[in-house]
Parts: sequence; structure tokens; C-alpha cells
Amino acid sequence: MRPTAAALSSLALVVALGSGATDASASSPGCHAAWPVSAYRAAPNASHTVRAGALPRGCAVSTGYATSETTVAVTNGGAILFSPANSENTLARSTDAGARWSLVGPTELQYTSLWNTVDPQVVVDRRTGRAFWVHTTYTEDLRWPLPDQSPASWLVPTAIANAHGFQVFSSADGGRSWSTADYRTEDTADWEKLFVGPPPPPRTGQLQPSRYPDVVYLCANAPSEVLGPGRACYKSLDGGRTFASTGYEFPSAAAPSNCPALAANTGVVGGDGTVYIPQSCGGGTYLAVSRDEGASFTWSPVPGAPPAGGLGAVVQLAIDRAGDLYMLWLAGDTLQLVSSRDGGREWSEPLTVSPPGLHNVTLPALAAGPRGGVGIAYYASRDPSAKALGAYISQTTDALAAAPLFYGGAVSDPSHPIFENYGDADSPRADFTGATYDARGQLWAALVEQLGPPDASNRIATTGYLAHLAPTRRRRSATT
Repeated sequence: MRPTAAALSSLALVVALGSGATDASASSPGCHAAWPVSAYRAAPNASHTVRAGALPRGCAVSTGYATSETTVAVTNGGAILFSPANSENTLARSTDAGARWSLVGPTELQYTSLWNTVDPQVVVDRRTGRAFWVHTTYTEDLRWPLPDQSPASWLVPTAIANAHGFQVFSSADGGRSWSTADYRTEDTADWEKLFVGPPPPPRTGQLQPSRYPDVVYLCANAPSEVLGPGRACYKSLDGGRTFASTGYEFPSAAAPSNCPALAANTGVVGGDGTVYIPQSCGGGTYLAVSRDEGASFTWSPVPGAPPAGGLGAVVQLAIDRAGDLYMLWLAGDTLQLVSSRDGGREWSEPLTVSPPGLHNVTLPALAAGPRGGVGIAYYASRDPSAKALGAYISQTTDALAAAPLFYGGAVSDPSHPIFENYGDADSPRADFTGATYDARGQLWAALVEQLGPPDASNRIATTGYLAHLAPTRRRRSATT
């Protein structure tokens, strides 16, 4: 009997996530068969549950270290780096899929006034395995008189972190040791975003990297925190050792008007060296495209994507290993995804990619891996009136299909929510969460687990929360 499309997609997901064990969830820490997972088809107006083969299991572990505004990266050797851990200046590192964790971090640090307000980000260049970690710094004349993370530091406001300048740390040994590129006097502030990719071909006349094959890009709000009013970008042609300004992404003569600096998001780099950055503006969402390493940008609208509704980011962008682009946004209680196979010139119709029956979907994180492999981490609830939310993951291996088959489900105990938006609590600032694919095609999610409500000092105890979906059927050999 010919296998169904659902069965084939189920097998593809198993192969993509498989570790070679009979039951991959048995070799992954923190897996729970009771956490609900379903298969469903994405469609333009709503997703629909379908029957499929063996479903993956939700798995999650805690790092044991306080966190906020999370990102995650996995080196080619399998070391998981979770940012931040305990403070903005350290990472949690695991070499056994999250079973055990230790703290790592660089030594040449510039502290901001409050550790959970400066948007640190960790990424790995998949082509080389080198890890990069960025965070903003501050200028000496703006230093708070209170030391970082002292008991008294919680008495000062958290809205402004006195961020100014940046540091980029890089590691070529799986996160064990780090080198520092220190640019604390640059005219940049918060919402720093780092992305890596190959340079344009030499025939284009663009400068080529030396001692490292890829270009490292950094864009951040400038010159001020929050309001910008623009986004300044930098590039490194030597693997993150030194950086040079490429100028402003916006404002510029080519850029649309009314583009809040915080409504930009992380860029990606295509295989031909083209840089793509998503930006929402008052008149809609755009894709800013540069073919000269960030020296200039052209802007094209993304049909169906919402305009900026305030200061915050509206859309996220990801690129798979074949160069296909994906853009994600929230629409009410649903996650909407579009794709482009031609560098953003044409986009697919928006698909609802969140599972049926979920509500209060918030703080999604988008990632792409092998061609067609797309995953999303987020908080949500089955109860539309709930304020306390659980952790969820949705992922597919055929995101380019007309009706992709997704697997989605809880990666936390549905009866014990792990996150609630408490507004102006001092800690944590959960403005974003993280997701990434590793070299094998496994999706990993980094979220915040709250350990209780705000205390008398308006602080929330937290721990880092690493989650993934693990397959539950034997990985087939090439001869079967």
C-alpha cells in the first residue's frame, strides 16, 4: 500500500529529529508522553487537525540559572548555548542535550545598569560552527552608582538601561573560551541583532573576508535606546575580531517613512551574500535588501504582513539552508507564515500555522533549518481567558507545501503554566524568546520559566527553559 502524505511527512520529521536511537525521546532528558502533541495542516484561514503516524513527544529541561529575553544557539559539535544565564554577561552551556549545565562567558565586560534590559543575543554560524554573542554596553558617564545585580540595584527603574555601544564575543571552541570585540563608544544602543553569512561574489567588487569565510553583521537602534530614531549597521570581515560601520539601514532616502526602530528584527544572509532585514512601518511591513554588504538597501512591501502598531517588532524573518525566506507574525490568536523562493520578490499566501484550539499566543520565536524545515516556539493556552500560559512548539519539514503538515504541542505541563505577563515587574523582561535549528536539523527553543509571581520587591524568580520535540519511532536505515 502506498504511504499517505501524512505518513511520509511524519517519517521525514522523525529522520530530521532522530538521534539514531530506537526511541529518540528515551535518550533526550525531560520528555513527557502525557504532554499533548497533535498533527495538523496549515491553511490560509485556519489550521486543521489530521491523523498521522507516531507523534513526537514534548521535552524540556531547566538550566537552573535565572534568565530573560532568551536566545539559543547550538555549535556544530552539539554544545548548546543559552542566553542569558544569571546575568547578561554569562551564558549557560550544555554538551548533553540539556541534562547538565555550566556557566561560561567572556572576561572583558562592560556592564549596563540592569542585566535584563539590553537584548543580548547568541548565534552560531552554521557553515563554520563559530559562536557569536552580542550585547550593548554603556558609557562611563552614564554608569549607575549601583553595581550590577546588587540588592540595591533593583531600586532603580528598569525602563532605561543606559545602553550605548556594543560588544561582540566569539568562540571557535564550542563556547569554552571567548574573544572580545569592544565597541563601547559606538553610536548604538539597544535591540542589537547579529547575523552571519557568506559575502557577495568577488565579481561584484565587494570587499571579501580575510581569515574567516563569512561576513558578520550587526544592526542596532541608534543613536538612542528605544526611540532610535534609526538603525545603524556594522560588518566584520575577520570573523568578529573587528567591525566597521556600513551606515544606517534607515532613515535613508530609499526607506519608507514612519518606521519605529524597535519594529525592525534580525536579518538573514542568502547564499549569494544578499542581506535581508524585516522592518515594519506605519504603511506596512517591508523587506530591506542589500547586495553590497549593508552599504545600501532597497525596500519592497510584504503583502499581507501587518504594519507597525506601536514601537515593538511585528514580524520575524528566517532563511532555510536552501535560501528560501519565511516571515512570521501574530494575527489575533493565530500565527501567520508566508514564504518566498525568490528572495522576497514574491510571497505565498499567509498560512495559519498555530494548532487549532490555542489561545493567547504570544512571544513567538521563528527558526528555519533544512529546506522546508520551519519551527516556532511560543507561549499559549487552551483556555481563552487564561493569563498564565504554557510553552508550545510547532514545526514542519515541508513549509513550502501548499498545506504543510505541522506537529505542534505542549513542551510544558499544561496543568502548570510557566509564564505570565506581569507588565512592569522589574524582572524578567521577556520581550522575546529564542529558537534555532542545530546541524542535524533538530529544533531547539529557549524560553523563560517563571518560578512564582512577583515578590514584595516586584521581582520574579526565573530559570532558563530549553525545549524540543523528540520523535518516538525507530529511525529507518538507508536500506529499508
